[in-house]
Amino acid sequence: MAPSVARAQAAGTKPPLRFVGMFHSAGVIPDQWFPTAEGSTYALPASLSPLEPVKNDVLVLSGLRLGSWDYYEKTHEGGFWMMLTASERIVTGTTDSIDQVIANATSSQVRVPSLTLSVENNGYYNPGYQDANGDGYIDPKTSSYDDTQDHCSGGEQCMVTFAKGQRLPNTYNPRVLFTRLFGSLTPTGPTDAERRIWTYRRSVLDHVASQAKSLQGKLGQADQLRLDEYLSGIRAIEQSIQKAEQGNPAPACSPGAQPVGIPMDRTAYADLMCDLIVKAFECDATRVATLMLGMCVSPMTFVVDGRTFSHHGDASHHGNDPVKKAAKVEIDKWQVTRLTHLVQKLKAVREGDGTLLDNVAVYYSSDISNSDWHNHYEMPVILAGRAGGAFRPGRHLRATDKRCGDVLLSILQAFGIPRGGFGPLAQAPLSGLA
Repeated sequence: MAPSVARAQAAGTKPPLRFVGMFHSAGVIPDQWFPTAEGSTYALPASLSPLEPVKNDVLVLSGLRLGSWDYYEKTHEGGFWMMLTASERIVTGTTDSIDQVIANATSSQVRVPSLTLSVENNGYYNPGYQDANGDGYIDPKTSSYDDTQDHCSGGEQCMVTFAKGQRLPNTYNPRVLFTRLFGSLTPTGPTDAERRIWTYRRSVLDHVASQAKSLQGKLGQADQLRLDEYLSGIRAIEQSIQKAEQGNPAPACSPGAQPVGIPMDRTAYADLMCDLIVKAFECDATRVATLMLGMCVSPMTFVVDGRTFSHHGDASHHGNDPVKKAAKVEIDKWQVTRLTHLVQKLKAVREGDGTLLDNVAVYYSSDISNSDWHNHYEMPVILAGRAGGAFRPGRHLRATDKRCGDVLLSILQAFGIPRGGFGPLAQAPLSGLA
């Protein structure tokens, strides 16, 4: 049931490494997040308390800064695009986020080069959604979400990954994600029906590409960039189809049942996306994933002690109001619990002499640090997994005046991938992680 391990053992090599980038939005309340003691005997503050079951599997990092030495207030958006790129300036045709750097190095060995996922589309989750048949899933084609599409009207605040300077769109629907990952995982390869669907999709994509080419010369620079972003998503779908069409029989892996769609319950939704990432790694369908637990400047609402709070507008900008600060802590605990769920699921999958978690690097971070100040120093960063032995979790490590990009370089180093042009803000791999 562990195909990647079976192939690795047959070839006399180690299991492959995988990467997950998790975005938690709107920073934190520092004195409720950062431990006071270093090393393995540290106590988990309130916001990190959900990590208790996996405390020995995570590295809590402090002292890191995201960008320059500037201590003035920064923007959510600036931190958002720096999080996985270690770049203050996104250069069209050049800038890749770390997930895409790893995907470029591993794409020839998997069906799907990378997953870009989110659980918040159109700026909200669950306002006006319907479940008429009571099955626990959002009804298709409701007024607020078309179950047949993957989209987000929040534009740049919805997409944290970059390929050659262009943002990559997310997948929001677990059913659509499952089909892309496992649609043709049968003992004999793709079915005739699937091949007919792929032929149709290719013809549609070809038609769209030709229309876009004729339109491009009529657009201004800003609209051309948006069109480039759209076409990047089209190209990603094309690559996925090409991989599926190769017709390789299924490895010894059972993907399970296809999800019905998007769960009505937000926690069930986020956990399902985590479960699909784990299953994709177990089946070696991909080795790279990003998951956004909310869009940048998220207006997603949470109910705390019977009162509804907007994540960004109320809880994040708390102005030292004790009620709002308490709400922010509860929201952060919800986000951290999703990380805990992912880690536990990865650890539950046996791989060789260990678990899947031993061969994964999970990078969990945000767009800002202090939720009320918008600063980019003392960033809230957590590393989970052992990345094949490159990281030694179970500790709080203070890395004073080091950069988040240094952690990303350490991840690339663990994967054996040269830095190349990645991350102008990064200085060198961070010492002390092993």
